[in-house]
Amino acid sequence: MKKFTLISLLMLICCTMAKAELMDKYFFKIPTDKADGWTLQDAGRMTLTPNKDYLEVKLTNNGGRMINRFWNEDAWKKVDVASLPNNTYKFTKDMKMTVNATRTDMEFVLLPVNACTATDSRVSSHNYHWFNNEGEDYFFRYRVTASTAETADIVINENPTARGDWPDPTEESETATLNVGVKYSFAVEINVADKTATYTISDEEGNVVKTGVHNYVCEENRAGIWVMSTNSANSVIQLSNMGLSYKAEGPFAVEPSVDLLAAIGEQRAYYVDFAEGHTLHWVQLGDAEDALANAFADGEEYTVEWGDANDTREFEQNAEEYFGKKIIYCTKSGDLRVWTTLADNESNVSEEIVTPVVCETIAMPVPVAKITNVEEGYGKEYTITADNSNTLLKPVVTIKCIVKNASGSVIEEKDILSGEKVKFTDAGSVEMYSFDGTHPQEWYAPSDKVTITNNAEYVVAEEKSFIMTADEINAGVSGWDIVELVDASGKSHWDRIMSSEKRGYKADGTNEVYVEDNAASYVSVKEGHGIFADTDCGTENAKWNVLCPNDVYACALPLIPSEENAALYKVFNDHYAWCIMPFEGVVYYDVNTKVDGDCAVRSNYLNMHLDPKYITDDENKPNFFIVYKTGGYNRPDKGDCTSSEVIVAGDTFKLYRYDTAITKVKVMSYKGFNPGTGISSTTAEKNAPVVKKVVTDKGIIIVNGENSYTVSGVRVK
Repeated sequence: MKKFTLISLLMLICCTMAKAELMDKYFFKIPTDKADGWTLQDAGRMTLTPNKDYLEVKLTNNGGRMINRFWNEDAWKKVDVASLPNNTYKFTKDMKMTVNATRTDMEFVLLPVNACTATDSRVSSHNYHWFNNEGEDYFFRYRVTASTAETADIVINENPTARGDWPDPTEESETATLNVGVKYSFAVEINVADKTATYTISDEEGNVVKTGVHNYVCEENRAGIWVMSTNSANSVIQLSNMGLSYKAEGPFAVEPSVDLLAAIGEQRAYYVDFAEGHTLHWVQLGDAEDALANAFADGEEYTVEWGDANDTREFEQNAEEYFGKKIIYCTKSGDLRVWTTLADNESNVSEEIVTPVVCETIAMPVPVAKITNVEEGYGKEYTITADNSNTLLKPVVTIKCIVKNASGSVIEEKDILSGEKVKFTDAGSVEMYSFDGTHPQEWYAPSDKVTITNNAEYVVAEEKSFIMTADEINAGVSGWDIVELVDASGKSHWDRIMSSEKRGYKADGTNEVYVEDNAASYVSVKEGHGIFADTDCGTENAKWNVLCPNDVYACALPLIPSEENAALYKVFNDHYAWCIMPFEGVVYYDVNTKVDGDCAVRSNYLNMHLDPKYITDDENKPNFFIVYKTGGYNRPDKGDCTSSEVIVAGDTFKLYRYDTAITKVKVMSYKGFNPGTGISSTTAEKNAPVVKKVVTDKGIIIVNGENSYTVSGVRVK
């Protein structure tokens, strides 16, 4: 009997060992059925469509844009990189280009933990490649070098030396061709002891398309950042199987993923995803019911099989597609404990996932009203916003606006979304609060109420246009010097509006090079100023005169540049880096401010302030200046490029480099305001103090009576 038992035990051990196999044990996965967690360079040009099987990325506008993922330290909380089996882990992604538009700046880079931030220009601009500074490196990268509707040629693991470096592939370059409509599996095995990253690209049948090794040199061994530039308009890419894993002896129960899905009053809903062949276990937190009225008791352990768990993120069930998905509702604060077991071996238990739960009602964000237009009298436009960026799960905000007249009678009541406007033509007020208008019941509590009173009457105090003809510029203006600008490099792109380029616009919003025979089909036409021929754009003939300031503090009054901008290193033959362009207005060219010897700092903005004489000391009656702008280089193919911005007197207007022009500025002061005093003439009987500039060891100071200001309008104590 004992002998039989021993033999049986040995046979069982042998069978168990025979079944053992090395499997990928994922410790971090990027879900495909939600779009959260990605950093987009330009969300207006890109859409992310979640799906059970893949995340679809579509570019809706021309020009490649970045889609990045920063997981950094989060993925490594439970994994010691120094104790990995065989010192190795693996990064995976599957990619299928379903529609490919021809563009050659598409690239992918796998970077170490904390290699950069989302604002680093190397990962936030499709115009540049990631390049390594001293001591930096990547694990794996590729770049598209040639592209058609059917294929994309890539070069692998090149090493650009500057952000604008686009080296041509050499005979020694690692290259491959990817076909549109084929799903490719990318695997990068990173050996932290040897500091090697071995990549393999395989097709759907498992055939190896390309493999190779990159000997990385950075000290950091952990992958933490995904950087990817997509292709041009209408390109579509499907991404799946994205994550980090290491080899472990299996079979083993795989940990479930637990994701906060909704905050429903004091209740929380968690979305749990677990693998096929597994059983999900959890200990209930608080008494609750699911969407089908199934009851769950606090403290009890519950289970569900993979084939019986088919909840969707829309709180519905899909028995055909969504298996292994379960919503767990919690009504009590504490730790939600979730784990899995193998369906055919309950003793094979995964690691327990513990999620802290806080069950309390969350209030919607308080709305804010910003004045975005001011007219004579009581005319004002308020843009109403409610910032939900710090609100749990970022719910859609609806704002209740109750508009009243000066006597307090309600004249309008409406619900708006964040970013919409409320306009006044007469004195009155608006009472507003934000609420949850998205869900059948209010999952979030309403915000506090805010009342904005519009009871100050305004007049135009000063108006200055910067629009000048080419003849007026060529004749010269006091305070400005005539300087020739040559746009042969295509640097500024103003050459197109200065040329004879002409575009016809159709009813559907599209535009084309103007064709006389098609004139009847155009609803509008936009053409350049005709200083030179459109064929001269980007050549030495693309040149015109501009006016550059020789008195930076006085030439653009009532606007005054900040001290920093006034001291900027000069361009345009030693003239300041901003100018008046014919027909467009004031434009700023980026320059380098010289600091600490040879170290240069880029200045992307020209900071402009209002003449301090317009600053008021009545906090209930701020004065304003309205800056009228033209953006997008006013290019003929960009339609209406005009806009305006309202700034409180004393605050800063930031003129972005190159592409924007100030066409006009209008100063609005409250009725009765006396420039130079900041005091209403109806409330004080005294002579206005003299306003003068004084040069001190701290720079130029504006003295206004007993008060002193910097040239930027900041009061000096």
